Amino acid sequence: MATDDPTPFQAIPWVSNLLKDESFITLSIPSRTPKSSTEDSLFSKTLNSSTTLSACLSQYRRPPHLTPSKHAQSAHGTTPIGTEELRTFWIVGSDLNGYPGILHGGIAATLMDEVTGLLLTINGNVGDASLREAKDADPGPVTAYLNTNFLRPILTPGAILVQARMKEMKENRKWRIEAQICDSEGQVLATAEALFIKLRSKI
Repeated sequence: MATDDPTPFQAIPWVSNLLKDESFITLSIPSRTPKSSTEDSLFSKTLNSSTTLSACLSQYRRPPHLTPSKHAQSAHGTTPIGTEELRTFWIVGSDLNGYPGILHGGIAATLMDEVTGLLLTINGNVGDASLREAKDADPGPVTAYLNTNFLRPILTPGAILVQARMKEMKENRKWRIEAQICDSEGQVLATAEALFIKLRSKI
């Protein structure tokens, strides 16, 4: 089963170089961990194999206020990070193709939806997954819309960069986030704008 182990990316020069950027901090991707509630099963199980998404790694931009001790607490989910940017690296396999050698557009959109949601997760806007297992638990923020633009083919198999940046937050219940997928040359292959909302009551 694939993990967020950095080892597969260290052999990819362009990713390895980006991982050395000290303005970013590496963090585990929580949606790759299987949960008894079945939350995150899409990324922890269905899309977690040697021919789909075989490896992934995330980094967030270091906020000025974040000390090493606060990062340690954040990494364990006890303190929100408060970053405006998240970048994730993925190795995509050919079982995710639409046309030969080209990633299916639906998977590209799914990756951008996932990474924009992960930005909310690490910032503490989603809450503890274990608390959502209760019958009367409030749901976390949900995607209200995801407007996507496909600019160039995303080739497989290979590594891609999926980034998310916070653009606007309102009333602590609405978040507008932009995402993009880039290749090894830094070319933007796809973009998206997402709006997440926190529902006022359970669905």
